[in-house]
Amino acid sequence: MIADSPAPDARAAALRVVILILMVAVSASCGGDRHDGLPHDALVLMVSSDLAVGPQRVLVAAVDRDNRSLVSDTPVGVVFYGPDGTAREETAARFMWAIPEVRGLWRANVTFDAPGNWKLAVRGADGRLVEGAPFSVAAEPQTVGVGERAPASLSKTSSDAPIRTITSDPEPDPRLYRMTVAEAVGSGRPAVVVFATPAFCTSRTCGPALDTAKGLVDDYPSVNWVHVEVYENLDAQAAEELVIAEPVVEWGLPNEPWVFVVDESGVVADRFEGVVDRMELDDALARVTS
Repeated sequence: MIADSPAPDARAAALRVVILILMVAVSASCGGDRHDGLPHDALVLMVSSDLAVGPQRVLVAAVDRDNRSLVSDTPVGVVFYGPDGTAREETAARFMWAIPEVRGLWRANVTFDAPGNWKLAVRGADGRLVEGAPFSVAAEPQTVGVGERAPASLSKTSSDAPIRTITSDPEPDPRLYRMTVAEAVGSGRPAVVVFATPAFCTSRTCGPALDTAKGLVDDYPSVNWVHVEVYENLDAQAAEELVIAEPVVEWGLPNEPWVFVVDESGVVADRFEGVVDRMELDDALARVTS
């Protein structure tokens, strides 16, 4: 988990993610439970950590009182309540696997109209609402947002060092290490930039996110693909010795993984915190390559 933000809202968001990770770490060892509906005492959590006013993609999870992940692929609705306590929007949420057959999440799209402390509730197939923990919405995102110019970061490439020393991916695709982020986003071609650390990822979702991107490389040969390892010194003997890579700081990342789709003009067209599935990333790429 990367935590490097002076803003109170960002610190609170990072803390929520840490709590969720700790809970899921316990549940992952036991496996997730499938439920057609959520129990009344389920804890519903906003997983997304960098939320700001405007349209947002959000990830929502649920755990039971024994800290086990509640895996449910049944359709749900998510109700969002603004800082004044009134219901702002109810939107359908799509199920997706975070860790296949172990941990599931719901993905939804919502527009936040004001900063402050928000709440949410999940509506199951039976129509019953299960309230979730509160979460913070900032006036501006901490991470590079949609519509902003992608930072021209000088990430490491295979020209700088052997691939095994610049990525912790056990099966790296050499095509993701041929150019720097700066070269990828400044070439006049669309680009995908993946920030992930498969070997050190606290949430265990870096490997799946990177694999999703790698699975689409052949389908989009006109796109520049770059994987940025989150840490500089992959030979560190202990976690506390890890040094965050400069591009991670430049992009304002509070955690990992993140996947950014950048259009041909170098502007971020889509961004995905945490889990992203093939369909979602494929749709984003189709929009910048059509």
